[in-house]
Amino acid sequence: MIAIDLGSNTIRFLALDENANALWGKQFVTRTAENLARSGEIGRKALERVAAAISAAKAEFDFSPHKIVAVATEAFRQATNQKAALEFLHDRCGVDFEVISPCVEAKLTAIAASQSASQSGLKPPFITLDIGGASSEAAYIDGDIFRFVSLPIGIVTLAERAFNDDELHRFLDGALSMVADFESQIADLSAANALIAVSGVPTTLAAIKLGLTHETYDKRIVNGAELSLAEIAATRKLLQSLNARDLERLTGKDRGDLMITGAVMLARFMRSLKYESAKVFDEGLREGVAINALSR
Repeated sequence: MIAIDLGSNTIRFLALDENANALWGKQFVTRTAENLARSGEIGRKALERVAAAISAAKAEFDFSPHKIVAVATEAFRQATNQKAALEFLHDRCGVDFEVISPCVEAKLTAIAASQSASQSGLKPPFITLDIGGASSEAAYIDGDIFRFVSLPIGIVTLAERAFNDDELHRFLDGALSMVADFESQIADLSAANALIAVSGVPTTLAAIKLGLTHETYDKRIVNGAELSLAEIAATRKLLQSLNARDLERLTGKDRGDLMITGAVMLARFMRSLKYESAKVFDEGLREGVAINALSR
């Protein structure tokens, strides 16, 4: 089976055998939500990048013997041309994407993240935090108990809207006011045994802290790493000081500006949840989609 997570910034692929053993995995930066905040649509250039990524993945790994379960998230939820964009990807790539709700996205991400955290020795309950390209989710999970909040902001849409730190914090002030509703659903946020941060922002920041580059990234090293507010601030300052080549070496092509914006988002989100540090894990929606599909 192949699980595909078409996010608002990255498309991620994962192939599993019938015993849930990983056969292959890959991801590509597509910036699917590029210009979405301004136009309301997923642009043709973004769709071409998604199609090229799928073609590149198929050239690297044979999709034909496998069932494909593909989901799309906030960029497609917001897009006024959602139907046409999905038809384009079906016609060009032969992949049918399901646009999932924020609740489903948050739950599948939380399931995968909490499973990975449990395997590393942490015990639930957990709060999971996912900073995406066009939306961001926090969830509380403890067995069958699940609560979540989804914010309609992400690193791509915010990077395009906010041209300085004052604007960035103003946008975040409005969005993070929604966290109060999430907190009111949970008796005691501090009862969670860990704040689990997933997605490209925390994993990239943790990798840099650990001395890894984009090319040497290793999730086995990153998984379980602790990332404090002070370390996030220090890493953002470092990224802002780098020239374009060194920035790309650490963050990957066309990701530097997003990681700088994402560092602010991550820190503000953590503070709103009253956490000074988070545990970082690589597993997220892609793995949750695979887990859910195999459980059926």
